[in-house]
This record gives sequence, structure tokens and C-alpha cells, in this order.
Amino acid sequence: MTNDILYSFRRCPYAIRVRWALLICEIKVEIREIDLKNKPLDFMNRSITKTVPILIKKNNEVIEESLEIILWALSETKKEHLYLPKNKKEEIFEIIDKNDNEFKYHLDRFKYSTRYENNNEEFHFKKATKFINILNELLVEKKYFFGDNPTIADWSIWPFIRQFKIACESQKRTNYFEDPIKDWLDYFENNKKFKSLMYKYNLWEPNSKKNYFPLC
Repeated sequence: MTNDILYSFRRCPYAIRVRWALLICEIKVEIREIDLKNKPLDFMNRSITKTVPILIKKNNEVIEESLEIILWALSETKKEHLYLPKNKKEEIFEIIDKNDNEFKYHLDRFKYSTRYENNNEEFHFKKATKFINILNELLVEKKYFFGDNPTIADWSIWPFIRQFKIACESQKRTNYFEDPIKDWLDYFENNKKFKSLMYKYNLWEPNSKKNYFPLC
């Protein structure tokens, strides 16, 4: 194995945040884009959770959780002090946890309301916007959540806020963002790295040609 391997799904917010971390940390991996409705046997055999992303290191160790992959990427490039400052660690992990375990719950039930029995779409929209308001407060007089430089909190959360924005637009909702969070999200969506981040790879098959992320 010449490169670490990342099993990914292009639109998954957990996979997006991992790919963003790999871009920033300048780590090149073999990428295997999979169909979540038809998961390849190799992926199923290697993954306990059966969800993307997973990273297979050169020594065949498997990292299953997206945040763990991000932390691994940081350790590989010795950039923890830039993106995970010691004096902000507790706050950073706290806001990521709130995103992953509270906001994501309501986001799913707002965006995919028909998938859940007896679901109250408006209730979950309002609960999701409460988290957005917390983020807006963090962005008062700051460019990013914890200062003038992004941290892994920004990396980890923006794909989910983007998903919320897409859901609002599809439902023709207006005024769902205030300026702080809108400007913050614009930084990522309009970033020159975004095209590489969201490049559409062919689905991986065992005998297919290897694909790499990023492309160059």
C-alpha cells in the first residue's frame, strides 16, 4: 500500500469535513467513492460501523470516526497548535459534539421529514435554528468560531450548516441565516479548494484504476 485509503461518499457531511482536513493538512490519499446503497464487500469487511468515511492507514489500521481521522491528519502534519489550540480544546470539542449529537438530529428530521413517522418538520427547523443562533453568537466580531483563524470546529461544522442551507432553499424558506453565519459559510463554499473538495469521482470497484485525493 503506497497511500492511506479513504472510503468516502461525495455528499456526506462527515466525509466532506474529513476531505477538507486532508486538503488543509496536505495529505494525499487513495480515495474510494462508494455507493451507500450498494456498499462494496471490501468496505463492509473492513468497517465496523458500515458508514463513511473510514481511513485505512498504510499499516492496515482502520480509523472509523470522522473526527478521529481529522485528528490523525493534524498529528501527521504537526499542525495541532494551529487548528486545535490548547486553550480552546474543551470549547472546540463541546461545540463539535453539540453539532454531531443535537443539530444533526434535528437537521435530519427537518431535511428528510418524510422518512420519519409522526415527524414535526417545523419543530425540528426551530430546534436547528437555535444551534445556528449559538454559532452566530460565536461569530460576533470574529471571523471564525474561536478567533481570526479557523479551527477543527469550523472544519467539522460547516458541511452540516451547508446541508441546512440546501434544505432551506429546497423548501423555499427565506431569512434562515443572519449575516455572521452566512459570511462564515461563504468562506468555505467560495474557497478555491471547494472544487477539488467536491470533485466527482467514479465509483470504486476492486479492479478499477486508483483515484487520488486531492487530484494534484
